[in-house]
Amino acid sequence: MKLPLCQICVKSELLCPRCESLVEKGEYNETDIKIMRVLLELEEKNFGELKEMTYHKSFQEDDLIVIIISSTKKISPYFINRLSRTLSDKLKAKVRVVEKTGSLKRLAGQLLAPARVLGVNMLWLPDGSWQSIVRVSKYDARVLPSSKEILERLLRKISNVEVKIRIE
Repeated sequence: MKLPLCQICVKSELLCPRCESLVEKGEYNETDIKIMRVLLELEEKNFGELKEMTYHKSFQEDDLIVIIISSTKKISPYFINRLSRTLSDKLKAKVRVVEKTGSLKRLAGQLLAPARVLGVNMLWLPDGSWQSIVRVSKYDARVLPSSKEILERLLRKISNVEVKIRIE
């Protein structure tokens, strides 16, 4: 797996000057390092597909951790679900693994699954700013992986866009 920090630094927990500066700048934190270490262990054991993937960042909000990865090949939903369950067991928290994408609708779809995203609208505010509204069916609201507020904060952190989830 390709990591933003050196593999030796992640495994040994002793950071070189380059990795130390990335942590001091706030680009990565202890949670990121812990997740990278677990991903390296899984790659060695029974998740050989991780060799072709890149770890980007993780975001934690209360009881939910979202891990952003990408790959040169298509990542199967089965693999993502299996990896999420294994990481949940290892980290003792709810884990969602999502594929890096530029589309807010696709990102929301991966994060909110099994709930379906009906659409994403842009709302222009009187002051000239805007926010995105992610629409979810009221029938799917009960299967959201966490509370609406936590999911909104995570989507805001990941996409750097003001996001609201609307249950319709």
